[in-house]
Amino acid sequence: MTTRKRRPSGEASREHILSIALGLFREKGFDGTTMRDIAAAAGLSLGAAYYWFPSKEALVLAYYARQQDAHAAASREALERLPDLRSRLGAVMHAKLDMLKEDRKLLRAILRSTLGADEPTSVFSAETSEVRGQAIAIFLDAIGKDESVPEDARPLFAQALWTLHLGLLLYFVNDTSEDQTKTRALVDGSLDLVCNLAPPMLGPMRAEITALLQNAGLFAAKK
Repeated sequence: MTTRKRRPSGEASREHILSIALGLFREKGFDGTTMRDIAAAAGLSLGAAYYWFPSKEALVLAYYARQQDAHAAASREALERLPDLRSRLGAVMHAKLDMLKEDRKLLRAILRSTLGADEPTSVFSAETSEVRGQAIAIFLDAIGKDESVPEDARPLFAQALWTLHLGLLLYFVNDTSEDQTKTRALVDGSLDLVCNLAPPMLGPMRAEITALLQNAGLFAAKK
């Protein structure tokens, strides 16, 4: 008597589909992969795949959430043992690069969908607001109660750091240097400048910096 292999169910099914989809995105590109391709590779009907993920964009959003959780965990571990602002920010930035270094091809594959302002997978969309907030919160944790940063300016500084990290990630996914050493150097050099220049500027220039980010739709000051 033969027994049929049971398919994963519940959260296991969701993770199985996500892993299959990410592999196909890496291999065929985001645009070159269909939900039918994903369902077939996962050994599921198209309807079953749609039950867990109604679109390819939903798969990308799930990937964001997974990576954000992993980054938060790695950052918390580092922040518990580092005392100064520069080392804490460096730990957060480099933890993100360490985590994504094997996913650079995947990130390039989905890059077009992440940059479109009207796309749900855009880093600035309503659909990614929760993940975006969690990412900014990591930088706020890294700032902590550092006395060089005025307390009421810390949310603004965290937002500015998150914005900087987006630019660094864009460079990172296209960095062809061995082990992305150019990105690592760019991160360290940028943070050296930020930690030397930004905290003093957050006092007298806080209003100007706030207005700059607000006009770009990147920051909403709490009242």
